Amino acid sequence: MDFLHESKKLLQAAQNAAQETAQKAGEAIDAATEITTDFVTSGTQTIEQWTQDSSAVINQTAQQASNTAASLGATGAHLATALAALPQTVEELAREMPKIAQRLKSAGVRSTDLPRSDAEIMKLFDKIPATSKFGRDPQTTIRQFLSDKHGSHIIPHSQGGSNAANNIVWEVGIDNIRRSAQAMTSGEQVYIRIYNAVDSIVRNAGAIAPMGITVTFTATLTQVIVTAIAYSLDLYRGDMTIEEYQQLILETAKSVGLSTPIFFLVFIAVLALFPEFAVLLSAPAVVAGFNALLGLSVATPIIQSLTRHTEAGGFGEEASSQYNQLKSSLQGQIDDWVQSSSH
Repeated sequence: MDFLHESKKLLQAAQNAAQETAQKAGEAIDAATEITTDFVTSGTQTIEQWTQDSSAVINQTAQQASNTAASLGATGAHLATALAALPQTVEELAREMPKIAQRLKSAGVRSTDLPRSDAEIMKLFDKIPATSKFGRDPQTTIRQFLSDKHGSHIIPHSQGGSNAANNIVWEVGIDNIRRSAQAMTSGEQVYIRIYNAVDSIVRNAGAIAPMGITVTFTATLTQVIVTAIAYSLDLYRGDMTIEEYQQLILETAKSVGLSTPIFFLVFIAVLALFPEFAVLLSAPAVVAGFNALLGLSVATPIIQSLTRHTEAGGFGEEASSQYNQLKSSLQGQIDDWVQSSSH
């Protein structure tokens, strides 16, 4: 009897221990489940937040890039178009600016020298700072710049110097006379280049300043209108408040309004210091490139707006689904290409 009694007590203790173990195991499983759920939820929220932040950064970067493209494109297109309208041949120069053409033919040429060739005349024309060629009457502004200048020889006639354009610089006449038959040093050439740049900008400031204002106003107004149109769908969907919409437009105006004058001043300084750069800037391909950049700054925000509206289902669930499928397909192709390239 004692044996049976002890056995029952032992069995009861084992059952109690098993129940306690099972209870603790259940509590541990519940705790682990809760922790896992919290981790997954937190991870999901983190990923979602990261995705939202990434999208915001991408949109902000794209907006800033669009603003920069607008500033650079508007400045470059305006200046390049103005330079492209200038005479490109001796015939055009003689027809549009006869007094300038005559001056270039005779600059630094003695009566006993051979006449200057057409190619050399145009090279001398290209040596005049481009900042003296802006305005409604470029012939007048160029004559103002040349009014106190000589076509000075780097290597004088007495030392075998030629009348070629690469041996001629536009220099203040008094300085040329003072040097007499001495060769021009490299330091003097640098000084002349800087002096001519400053002189050209100062003399033609009346045409350069309004041009800068026009370029800045055009670029700013264009980009403000584009931004207002591009984010109107976001405002319609409720993805942004009216205050955020207004703030974005204001920031766009500030960004373009500040960056455009900077680009303009940089271009003006380069054109004044390096007149040869005007030849490159006025090339048809360069003019077309700046116009394309300006067009891209207009088209990109609109395309991004339509893309966001499509993703949000603004054009219907079917359009959103097709777009996401296309996006996934393209992403898959890119991933496959990256993997194949890495191997």
